[in-house]
Amino acid sequence: MRILPGALVSLMLTTRVEQAFTLTTFPTSGSRTIRSTTQNASPNYTRLHSTVEKTVTQPATPLKKRITQPGKAWRANYQRSSKTQKKIKLAGKQRASPIVRASSVIRAFLTTDPVLCNPSNVVCALTLSAKIVPKNAQRRHEFRGLLHDTCDILHRLVKKRRLNTRQLANAAWALAKHYSNDELVLPPSFHEKNFVAASDGSYADAPGKSTVSIAERLDLKEDEKYQTERRVLETLDEIAHQLTEIMTPETNLNGRKGMNEVELAMVCWAYSVVYPRHVPAGWELPPRVGQMETGDQVKSGVKLLKHQMGDEDEIIFETIQDSGSDCSSTSQRKEEEFRPTSTVDKLFDAMAKSVVIPQSNGRSMLQQCDWKEISTIAWSFANRGYCKSSAALNLILNLADLATARIEKSSWFEDKEDILPRDVTEIAWALGVMQSDNHNLSDSLDHFTSVVNDNLIDYSLDRPLEHWKSADCVQMAIALGHGRLDRKHLLLHIFSEALASMRESLAAKDKKISQDGSNENFKFFGDVELVALLWVQARLYLTVESGQVFDDFVELIPQALLYRMHMANDASSKSVEEIQQSLQRIHLGQQEQANLVWSMAVLEKHNSRQAVDLLRNIFTVCAATCKQGNLIRLEHAHQFWQSIFILEEECPEAIETVDAETRQFLKKTWEQEKSRQKTSSARHLALSETLNFMGVKHYNEHDEDIDLALVIRSDSKWTNSAEHTDSMEYTQRVAVEFDGPTHFTKLKSINGQKADPPRALGHTVLKYKLLKKQGWTIVRIPFYEFDRIPFWASMERQRYLQRKLKTHANLKFSVVDISEYKAPVPKDSRFD
Repeated sequence: MRILPGALVSLMLTTRVEQAFTLTTFPTSGSRTIRSTTQNASPNYTRLHSTVEKTVTQPATPLKKRITQPGKAWRANYQRSSKTQKKIKLAGKQRASPIVRASSVIRAFLTTDPVLCNPSNVVCALTLSAKIVPKNAQRRHEFRGLLHDTCDILHRLVKKRRLNTRQLANAAWALAKHYSNDELVLPPSFHEKNFVAASDGSYADAPGKSTVSIAERLDLKEDEKYQTERRVLETLDEIAHQLTEIMTPETNLNGRKGMNEVELAMVCWAYSVVYPRHVPAGWELPPRVGQMETGDQVKSGVKLLKHQMGDEDEIIFETIQDSGSDCSSTSQRKEEEFRPTSTVDKLFDAMAKSVVIPQSNGRSMLQQCDWKEISTIAWSFANRGYCKSSAALNLILNLADLATARIEKSSWFEDKEDILPRDVTEIAWALGVMQSDNHNLSDSLDHFTSVVNDNLIDYSLDRPLEHWKSADCVQMAIALGHGRLDRKHLLLHIFSEALASMRESLAAKDKKISQDGSNENFKFFGDVELVALLWVQARLYLTVESGQVFDDFVELIPQALLYRMHMANDASSKSVEEIQQSLQRIHLGQQEQANLVWSMAVLEKHNSRQAVDLLRNIFTVCAATCKQGNLIRLEHAHQFWQSIFILEEECPEAIETVDAETRQFLKKTWEQEKSRQKTSSARHLALSETLNFMGVKHYNEHDEDIDLALVIRSDSKWTNSAEHTDSMEYTQRVAVEFDGPTHFTKLKSINGQKADPPRALGHTVLKYKLLKKQGWTIVRIPFYEFDRIPFWASMERQRYLQRKLKTHANLKFSVVDISEYKAPVPKDSRFD
């Protein structure tokens, strides 16, 4: 290759790019240069901008004549495009930093005469640079300018339907990969909205993300300044539309070749990354954001819904709507939640249908997938949150059955080498997340994890999970937590691995050596992973009764996190800014902080010196966030308030930095949540009807988030004296709570034997603790007791409630049939 002087190279490079775009110019004011603005242009391009303008207006050169002929640009034959392909790949092999290599790949494409290129070269440049460029690289703004110019070319080619199916799939993957590495590839308002929505209430969706101050900077008017970025979104939508047409027989009129299993997995991943779920798993509403206002503040471009809560302050709510997902369960969408309407949802529905259809060889595309492709498809549908349509449900059920059968088959033939823990745990995580949205998947998760537990884990070893990575352990634990599955042996070994990791880190501290997992005998658990496991422990309410390892884990985690905070700042954090910086450096955002304090309140492990220090640090940051007028997720505010309410008596020193104004704000957010409109379940209504028939007056759906509330006289021994009154004589308050299946770990019988009673989950335990602290007497009606009584046995239901609630001394059903009150004794009923 002939080497030219640097200035001449830069001039020719810019001129050729300008000429290449003469066929792909978009309506703009003035002539099109390499960038309509110099915002993302590289220094060389910016410096030569005026020179390029003059050069382009000169008389046409032979090259200019060639590229301006409409029939030849981007239509190179195989021989010419192959030479261009080699040039692009060679640029990526030079010895340089990854960002320089990626930039060279894009430049090699942009500086090539369009007559020597075709769509495969555009896709090659995008995919190769996506594989090379690292995340958080320096000089990314220069590379981003080159990338956007390439995307403009891709946009026009896609609009003209010049890409085949394979190229469409690869282009979608490349754009998603670039976006996952650099969110500014798309308009700021797009990724900032996703950022708010992706901060998941459970660790399944987006660990490590916080919404504090992010949405405040959202300015929807900024979209007007990012036309190139918006065209990337338009390109993705057009690709989705074309792929949907290809996979739908009724619309594939030209007989274009469909995707194979590899391409389908790539497309699934791409669109789930760019368009993730906005409603966390199991939630009915999208995340909401609140703010404690301290004065007159103006928010530009953010839609705020204000609810006046008092004279001194007010709470601002912001609901982030998912314009792309049809899986929310809001009342407005109740009737159409199974009908895809957005382009992306139609694509997922089409993929779900096509992947299970038998092909010419008699096997479906799903059956031809390997483990990596199966796990990618499952993860993508879970990350997108698309599992409620009939096509998606059918796909996930078939996928779970196929994966389960393969594991069982591998155990028969002792051929487990091709099954990676990563693939298995990703499938488990996906099933766990999706069964929170669609209960029809609950049994599939139960069966799959049972088969994994029985066939892939050798409990005869001292460390059965020694070869699992920390991410594998955490994903499996999260799946069990979402599914309410009490796999004690598996959970014991997962937490044992994490406990060993923390002990190794603290031992490294004493020895003054690196604590990043240098000991190959133990895997290193990150800070976010440790908090995720703590959430799982609190969710399943795993206490010392379930195993000593759980007690040791929750006792040690404050010490481990404080040490890592100390190491992050190289000093003891004292000021609010230093504490915030320490938490950020170990990636504990608002989501992790809220889950941590909530979990420790549930498990009642907050009295050690390290626990007090850790909680004080987190509550100090929480108070500062509120006082500074920053946004806070309302779901996080609820967790903070529940923890504060418990710690006020049990450990006041942990919350001494939380001022009265912040406490009042957090309390009001919780009161607003409790006063929401509720819908009673069928069992709840049956309970209420039975009490009405017995003459026991009660409040249905009480404001304190109580199912049935009874207010009785202070001197009364029987609850049938309950009245609807606020009289001071009626001071006894009884909360009757019907606990359905979602309040307990899942029942599972072994070898046909009767299962042990399920264990109450952490959120249920905490709710009753909060009510007791407010002076309520709790009477629990568990579903596994109430459901034993047939719906037609009304007298038996009355006898049951008579004993549970002490309603009457005698219940007279007839002259001879009188039920006398007896204290309830656990035993089988005649219906067992």
